[in-house]
Amino acid sequence: MDCCCRARRPDLGPAFLGRLLRTGLKTNQIVANTLLKCLCYAKRTDEAVNVLLHKMSELGCVPDAISYNTVLKSLCEDSRSQEALDLLWTVAKEGGVGSLDVVSHSTVIHGFFKEGETGKACNLFHEMTHQGIVPNVMTYNLIIAALCKARAMDKAELILRQMVDNGVRPDTVTCSSLMSSLCKHGRSKEAAEIFDSMTAKGLKPDIVAYSILLHGYATEGCLADMIDLFNSMKNNGIEATCQVFNILIGAYAKCGMMDEAMLIFTEMRRQGVSPDVFTYTTVIVSLCRTSRLADAIDKFDEMIAIGVQPNRPV
Repeated sequence: MDCCCRARRPDLGPAFLGRLLRTGLKTNQIVANTLLKCLCYAKRTDEAVNVLLHKMSELGCVPDAISYNTVLKSLCEDSRSQEALDLLWTVAKEGGVGSLDVVSHSTVIHGFFKEGETGKACNLFHEMTHQGIVPNVMTYNLIIAALCKARAMDKAELILRQMVDNGVRPDTVTCSSLMSSLCKHGRSKEAAEIFDSMTAKGLKPDIVAYSILLHGYATEGCLADMIDLFNSMKNNGIEATCQVFNILIGAYAKCGMMDEAMLIFTEMRRQGVSPDVFTYTTVIVSLCRTSRLADAIDKFDEMIAIGVQPNRPV
């Protein structure tokens, strides 16, 4: 049955269960949970809910955290987070709250956020803490990211303090969410403080964290800080992506510093990173604006030669 899911034929799973039952073999928790997995993968979530609530007892099994989390995840992926929440409450009322864990609640919280139901997600977060279920780093990251997206930085920082007070260690995802929100509000210096604190906490900034702060510096015109951070990234063994080079090229081009932009473009090619349509668009448009038409045409020809299709601005 599990192989059917891995082979992307979950619809065949229930047939194997029928064959198993006809042989007189008894089912166990693993078999029942795998059946739920097959039904959910096959987008037969309603059947999975029915099996979870009514049929598992007939199979001699009691639903556990894996059973509930499988179905909850499927409901949320189908944008049915309210039904997932109703299932949570149903299980709790029937005394099965012990089978619901932090993953169960985090799954529904994530579902609500995806559907834009921030209020319901936050209410469930507070409810789970009242029930004595301790949020993990994933739960806190969901809440902090959503609050940052809603421009509620004060509340995000409050949740961060609560997170630390509860002994949950922030990770790179936590820090990146906060940095991204700060940079979007022109507060790259504060974002840099969070970035610097990561290494003090034993966290290694990844390419996402570097890209966020680079973009913040670029947007605010802090070119010296931007290039220092870029060099630091290289020294720490983080390979620059096309997106990173686009940030640098765009920052210099925006300030009319085309010589510096072209040096970055050359470095990009030297490191084996292929420019994309956004790279060429920035370079060509900026060269045209500075009356360097011959150079712009050279880059246009180069763009065509390597198979990058021009867009309307080019």
